[in-house]
Amino acid sequence: MPDQRKRTIELFQEFYERYGAPMIHEHFPEYEGRIAVGLVGEGSDCFGFDDEISRDHDFGLGFCMWLHAEDYARIGEQLENIYRNLLAGKGAEFSRQVFGEGRAYCNPRFDSRRGVFEITDFYKRLLRIPVESEEELLIDNKVYRAEERFLATAVNGKVFRDDDRTFSLIRERLLKHYPEHIRRLKLAQEMHLFSHGGQSNYPRMMARKDYVAARLALDLSIKSAMHMAYLLNGVYMPYYKWQRRGLDNLQRLSELGPLLDMLSVLCVQNNAWEGKTYDATVLNTDDPVVVILEQIAELLLSELNRQGIVKGSDTFLELYSAEAAAGASGT
Repeated sequence: MPDQRKRTIELFQEFYERYGAPMIHEHFPEYEGRIAVGLVGEGSDCFGFDDEISRDHDFGLGFCMWLHAEDYARIGEQLENIYRNLLAGKGAEFSRQVFGEGRAYCNPRFDSRRGVFEITDFYKRLLRIPVESEEELLIDNKVYRAEERFLATAVNGKVFRDDDRTFSLIRERLLKHYPEHIRRLKLAQEMHLFSHGGQSNYPRMMARKDYVAARLALDLSIKSAMHMAYLLNGVYMPYYKWQRRGLDNLQRLSELGPLLDMLSVLCVQNNAWEGKTYDATVLNTDDPVVVILEQIAELLLSELNRQGIVKGSDTFLELYSAEAAAGASGT
């Protein structure tokens, strides 16, 4: 069985250090210092979120090797073949040792995720934007046009070795997060959506007994609250199923996750609205959903104030959207 003290990514690094590094040294010694190695990209293991449940699919041993275009043209195919032979030879034994019997050590679905890549093509594939060179990735701001979940995928995982530093410099550039004016515009949008969903339309829909629409409004606020937390931490928000899990790794707003957990397991609070006349100026504190949403708004507003993005004490966050957007144009 696997060592539960070690994350999968650490076990994969162990496989590289035990077998992969000697393989590169033996067959490609003149390229050894030019090949970056690590585990980055799609999959819960790259985010460090994998567990026994996530290993029921899209799971397999491996690591990535990133080469310059000219090196890829010379040795890419040969390196890929030797790497696949390594997985077939040493991979089965290693997987049995660390993951137990019956675990796949070689997953054909991972052929496009693990193995040998040209640096520019690797980032181009993950970000899904047109880039043609390593220099373009380092300089051109078009990288920020990529969807945020793709940016999160491009900077996750771990680099095991990169003497040349080209791959890591691109990664470090992306890890700096959005330019401030873009971050503020995104925050302004999420403030609007948070208030539009939970603070405004949730009580309206509950008063109308339209519980499906109320749930959709609440879900909009939950997602917007998480997005604001990531933006306020300078971290890209990942694919939807990892958004809540990723909150636990953020340095700021650590209280948000438990509040969202509480909010998400509440049943429909229809009894709290019986006999109530809707009034936009009055909070229905008989509904715990309303109470928790206000706690979330207070938490987010406190951090927005602390970072100097807005100034105020009213918890209706949409009031600050224009202020945040104006700050974006002034930075």
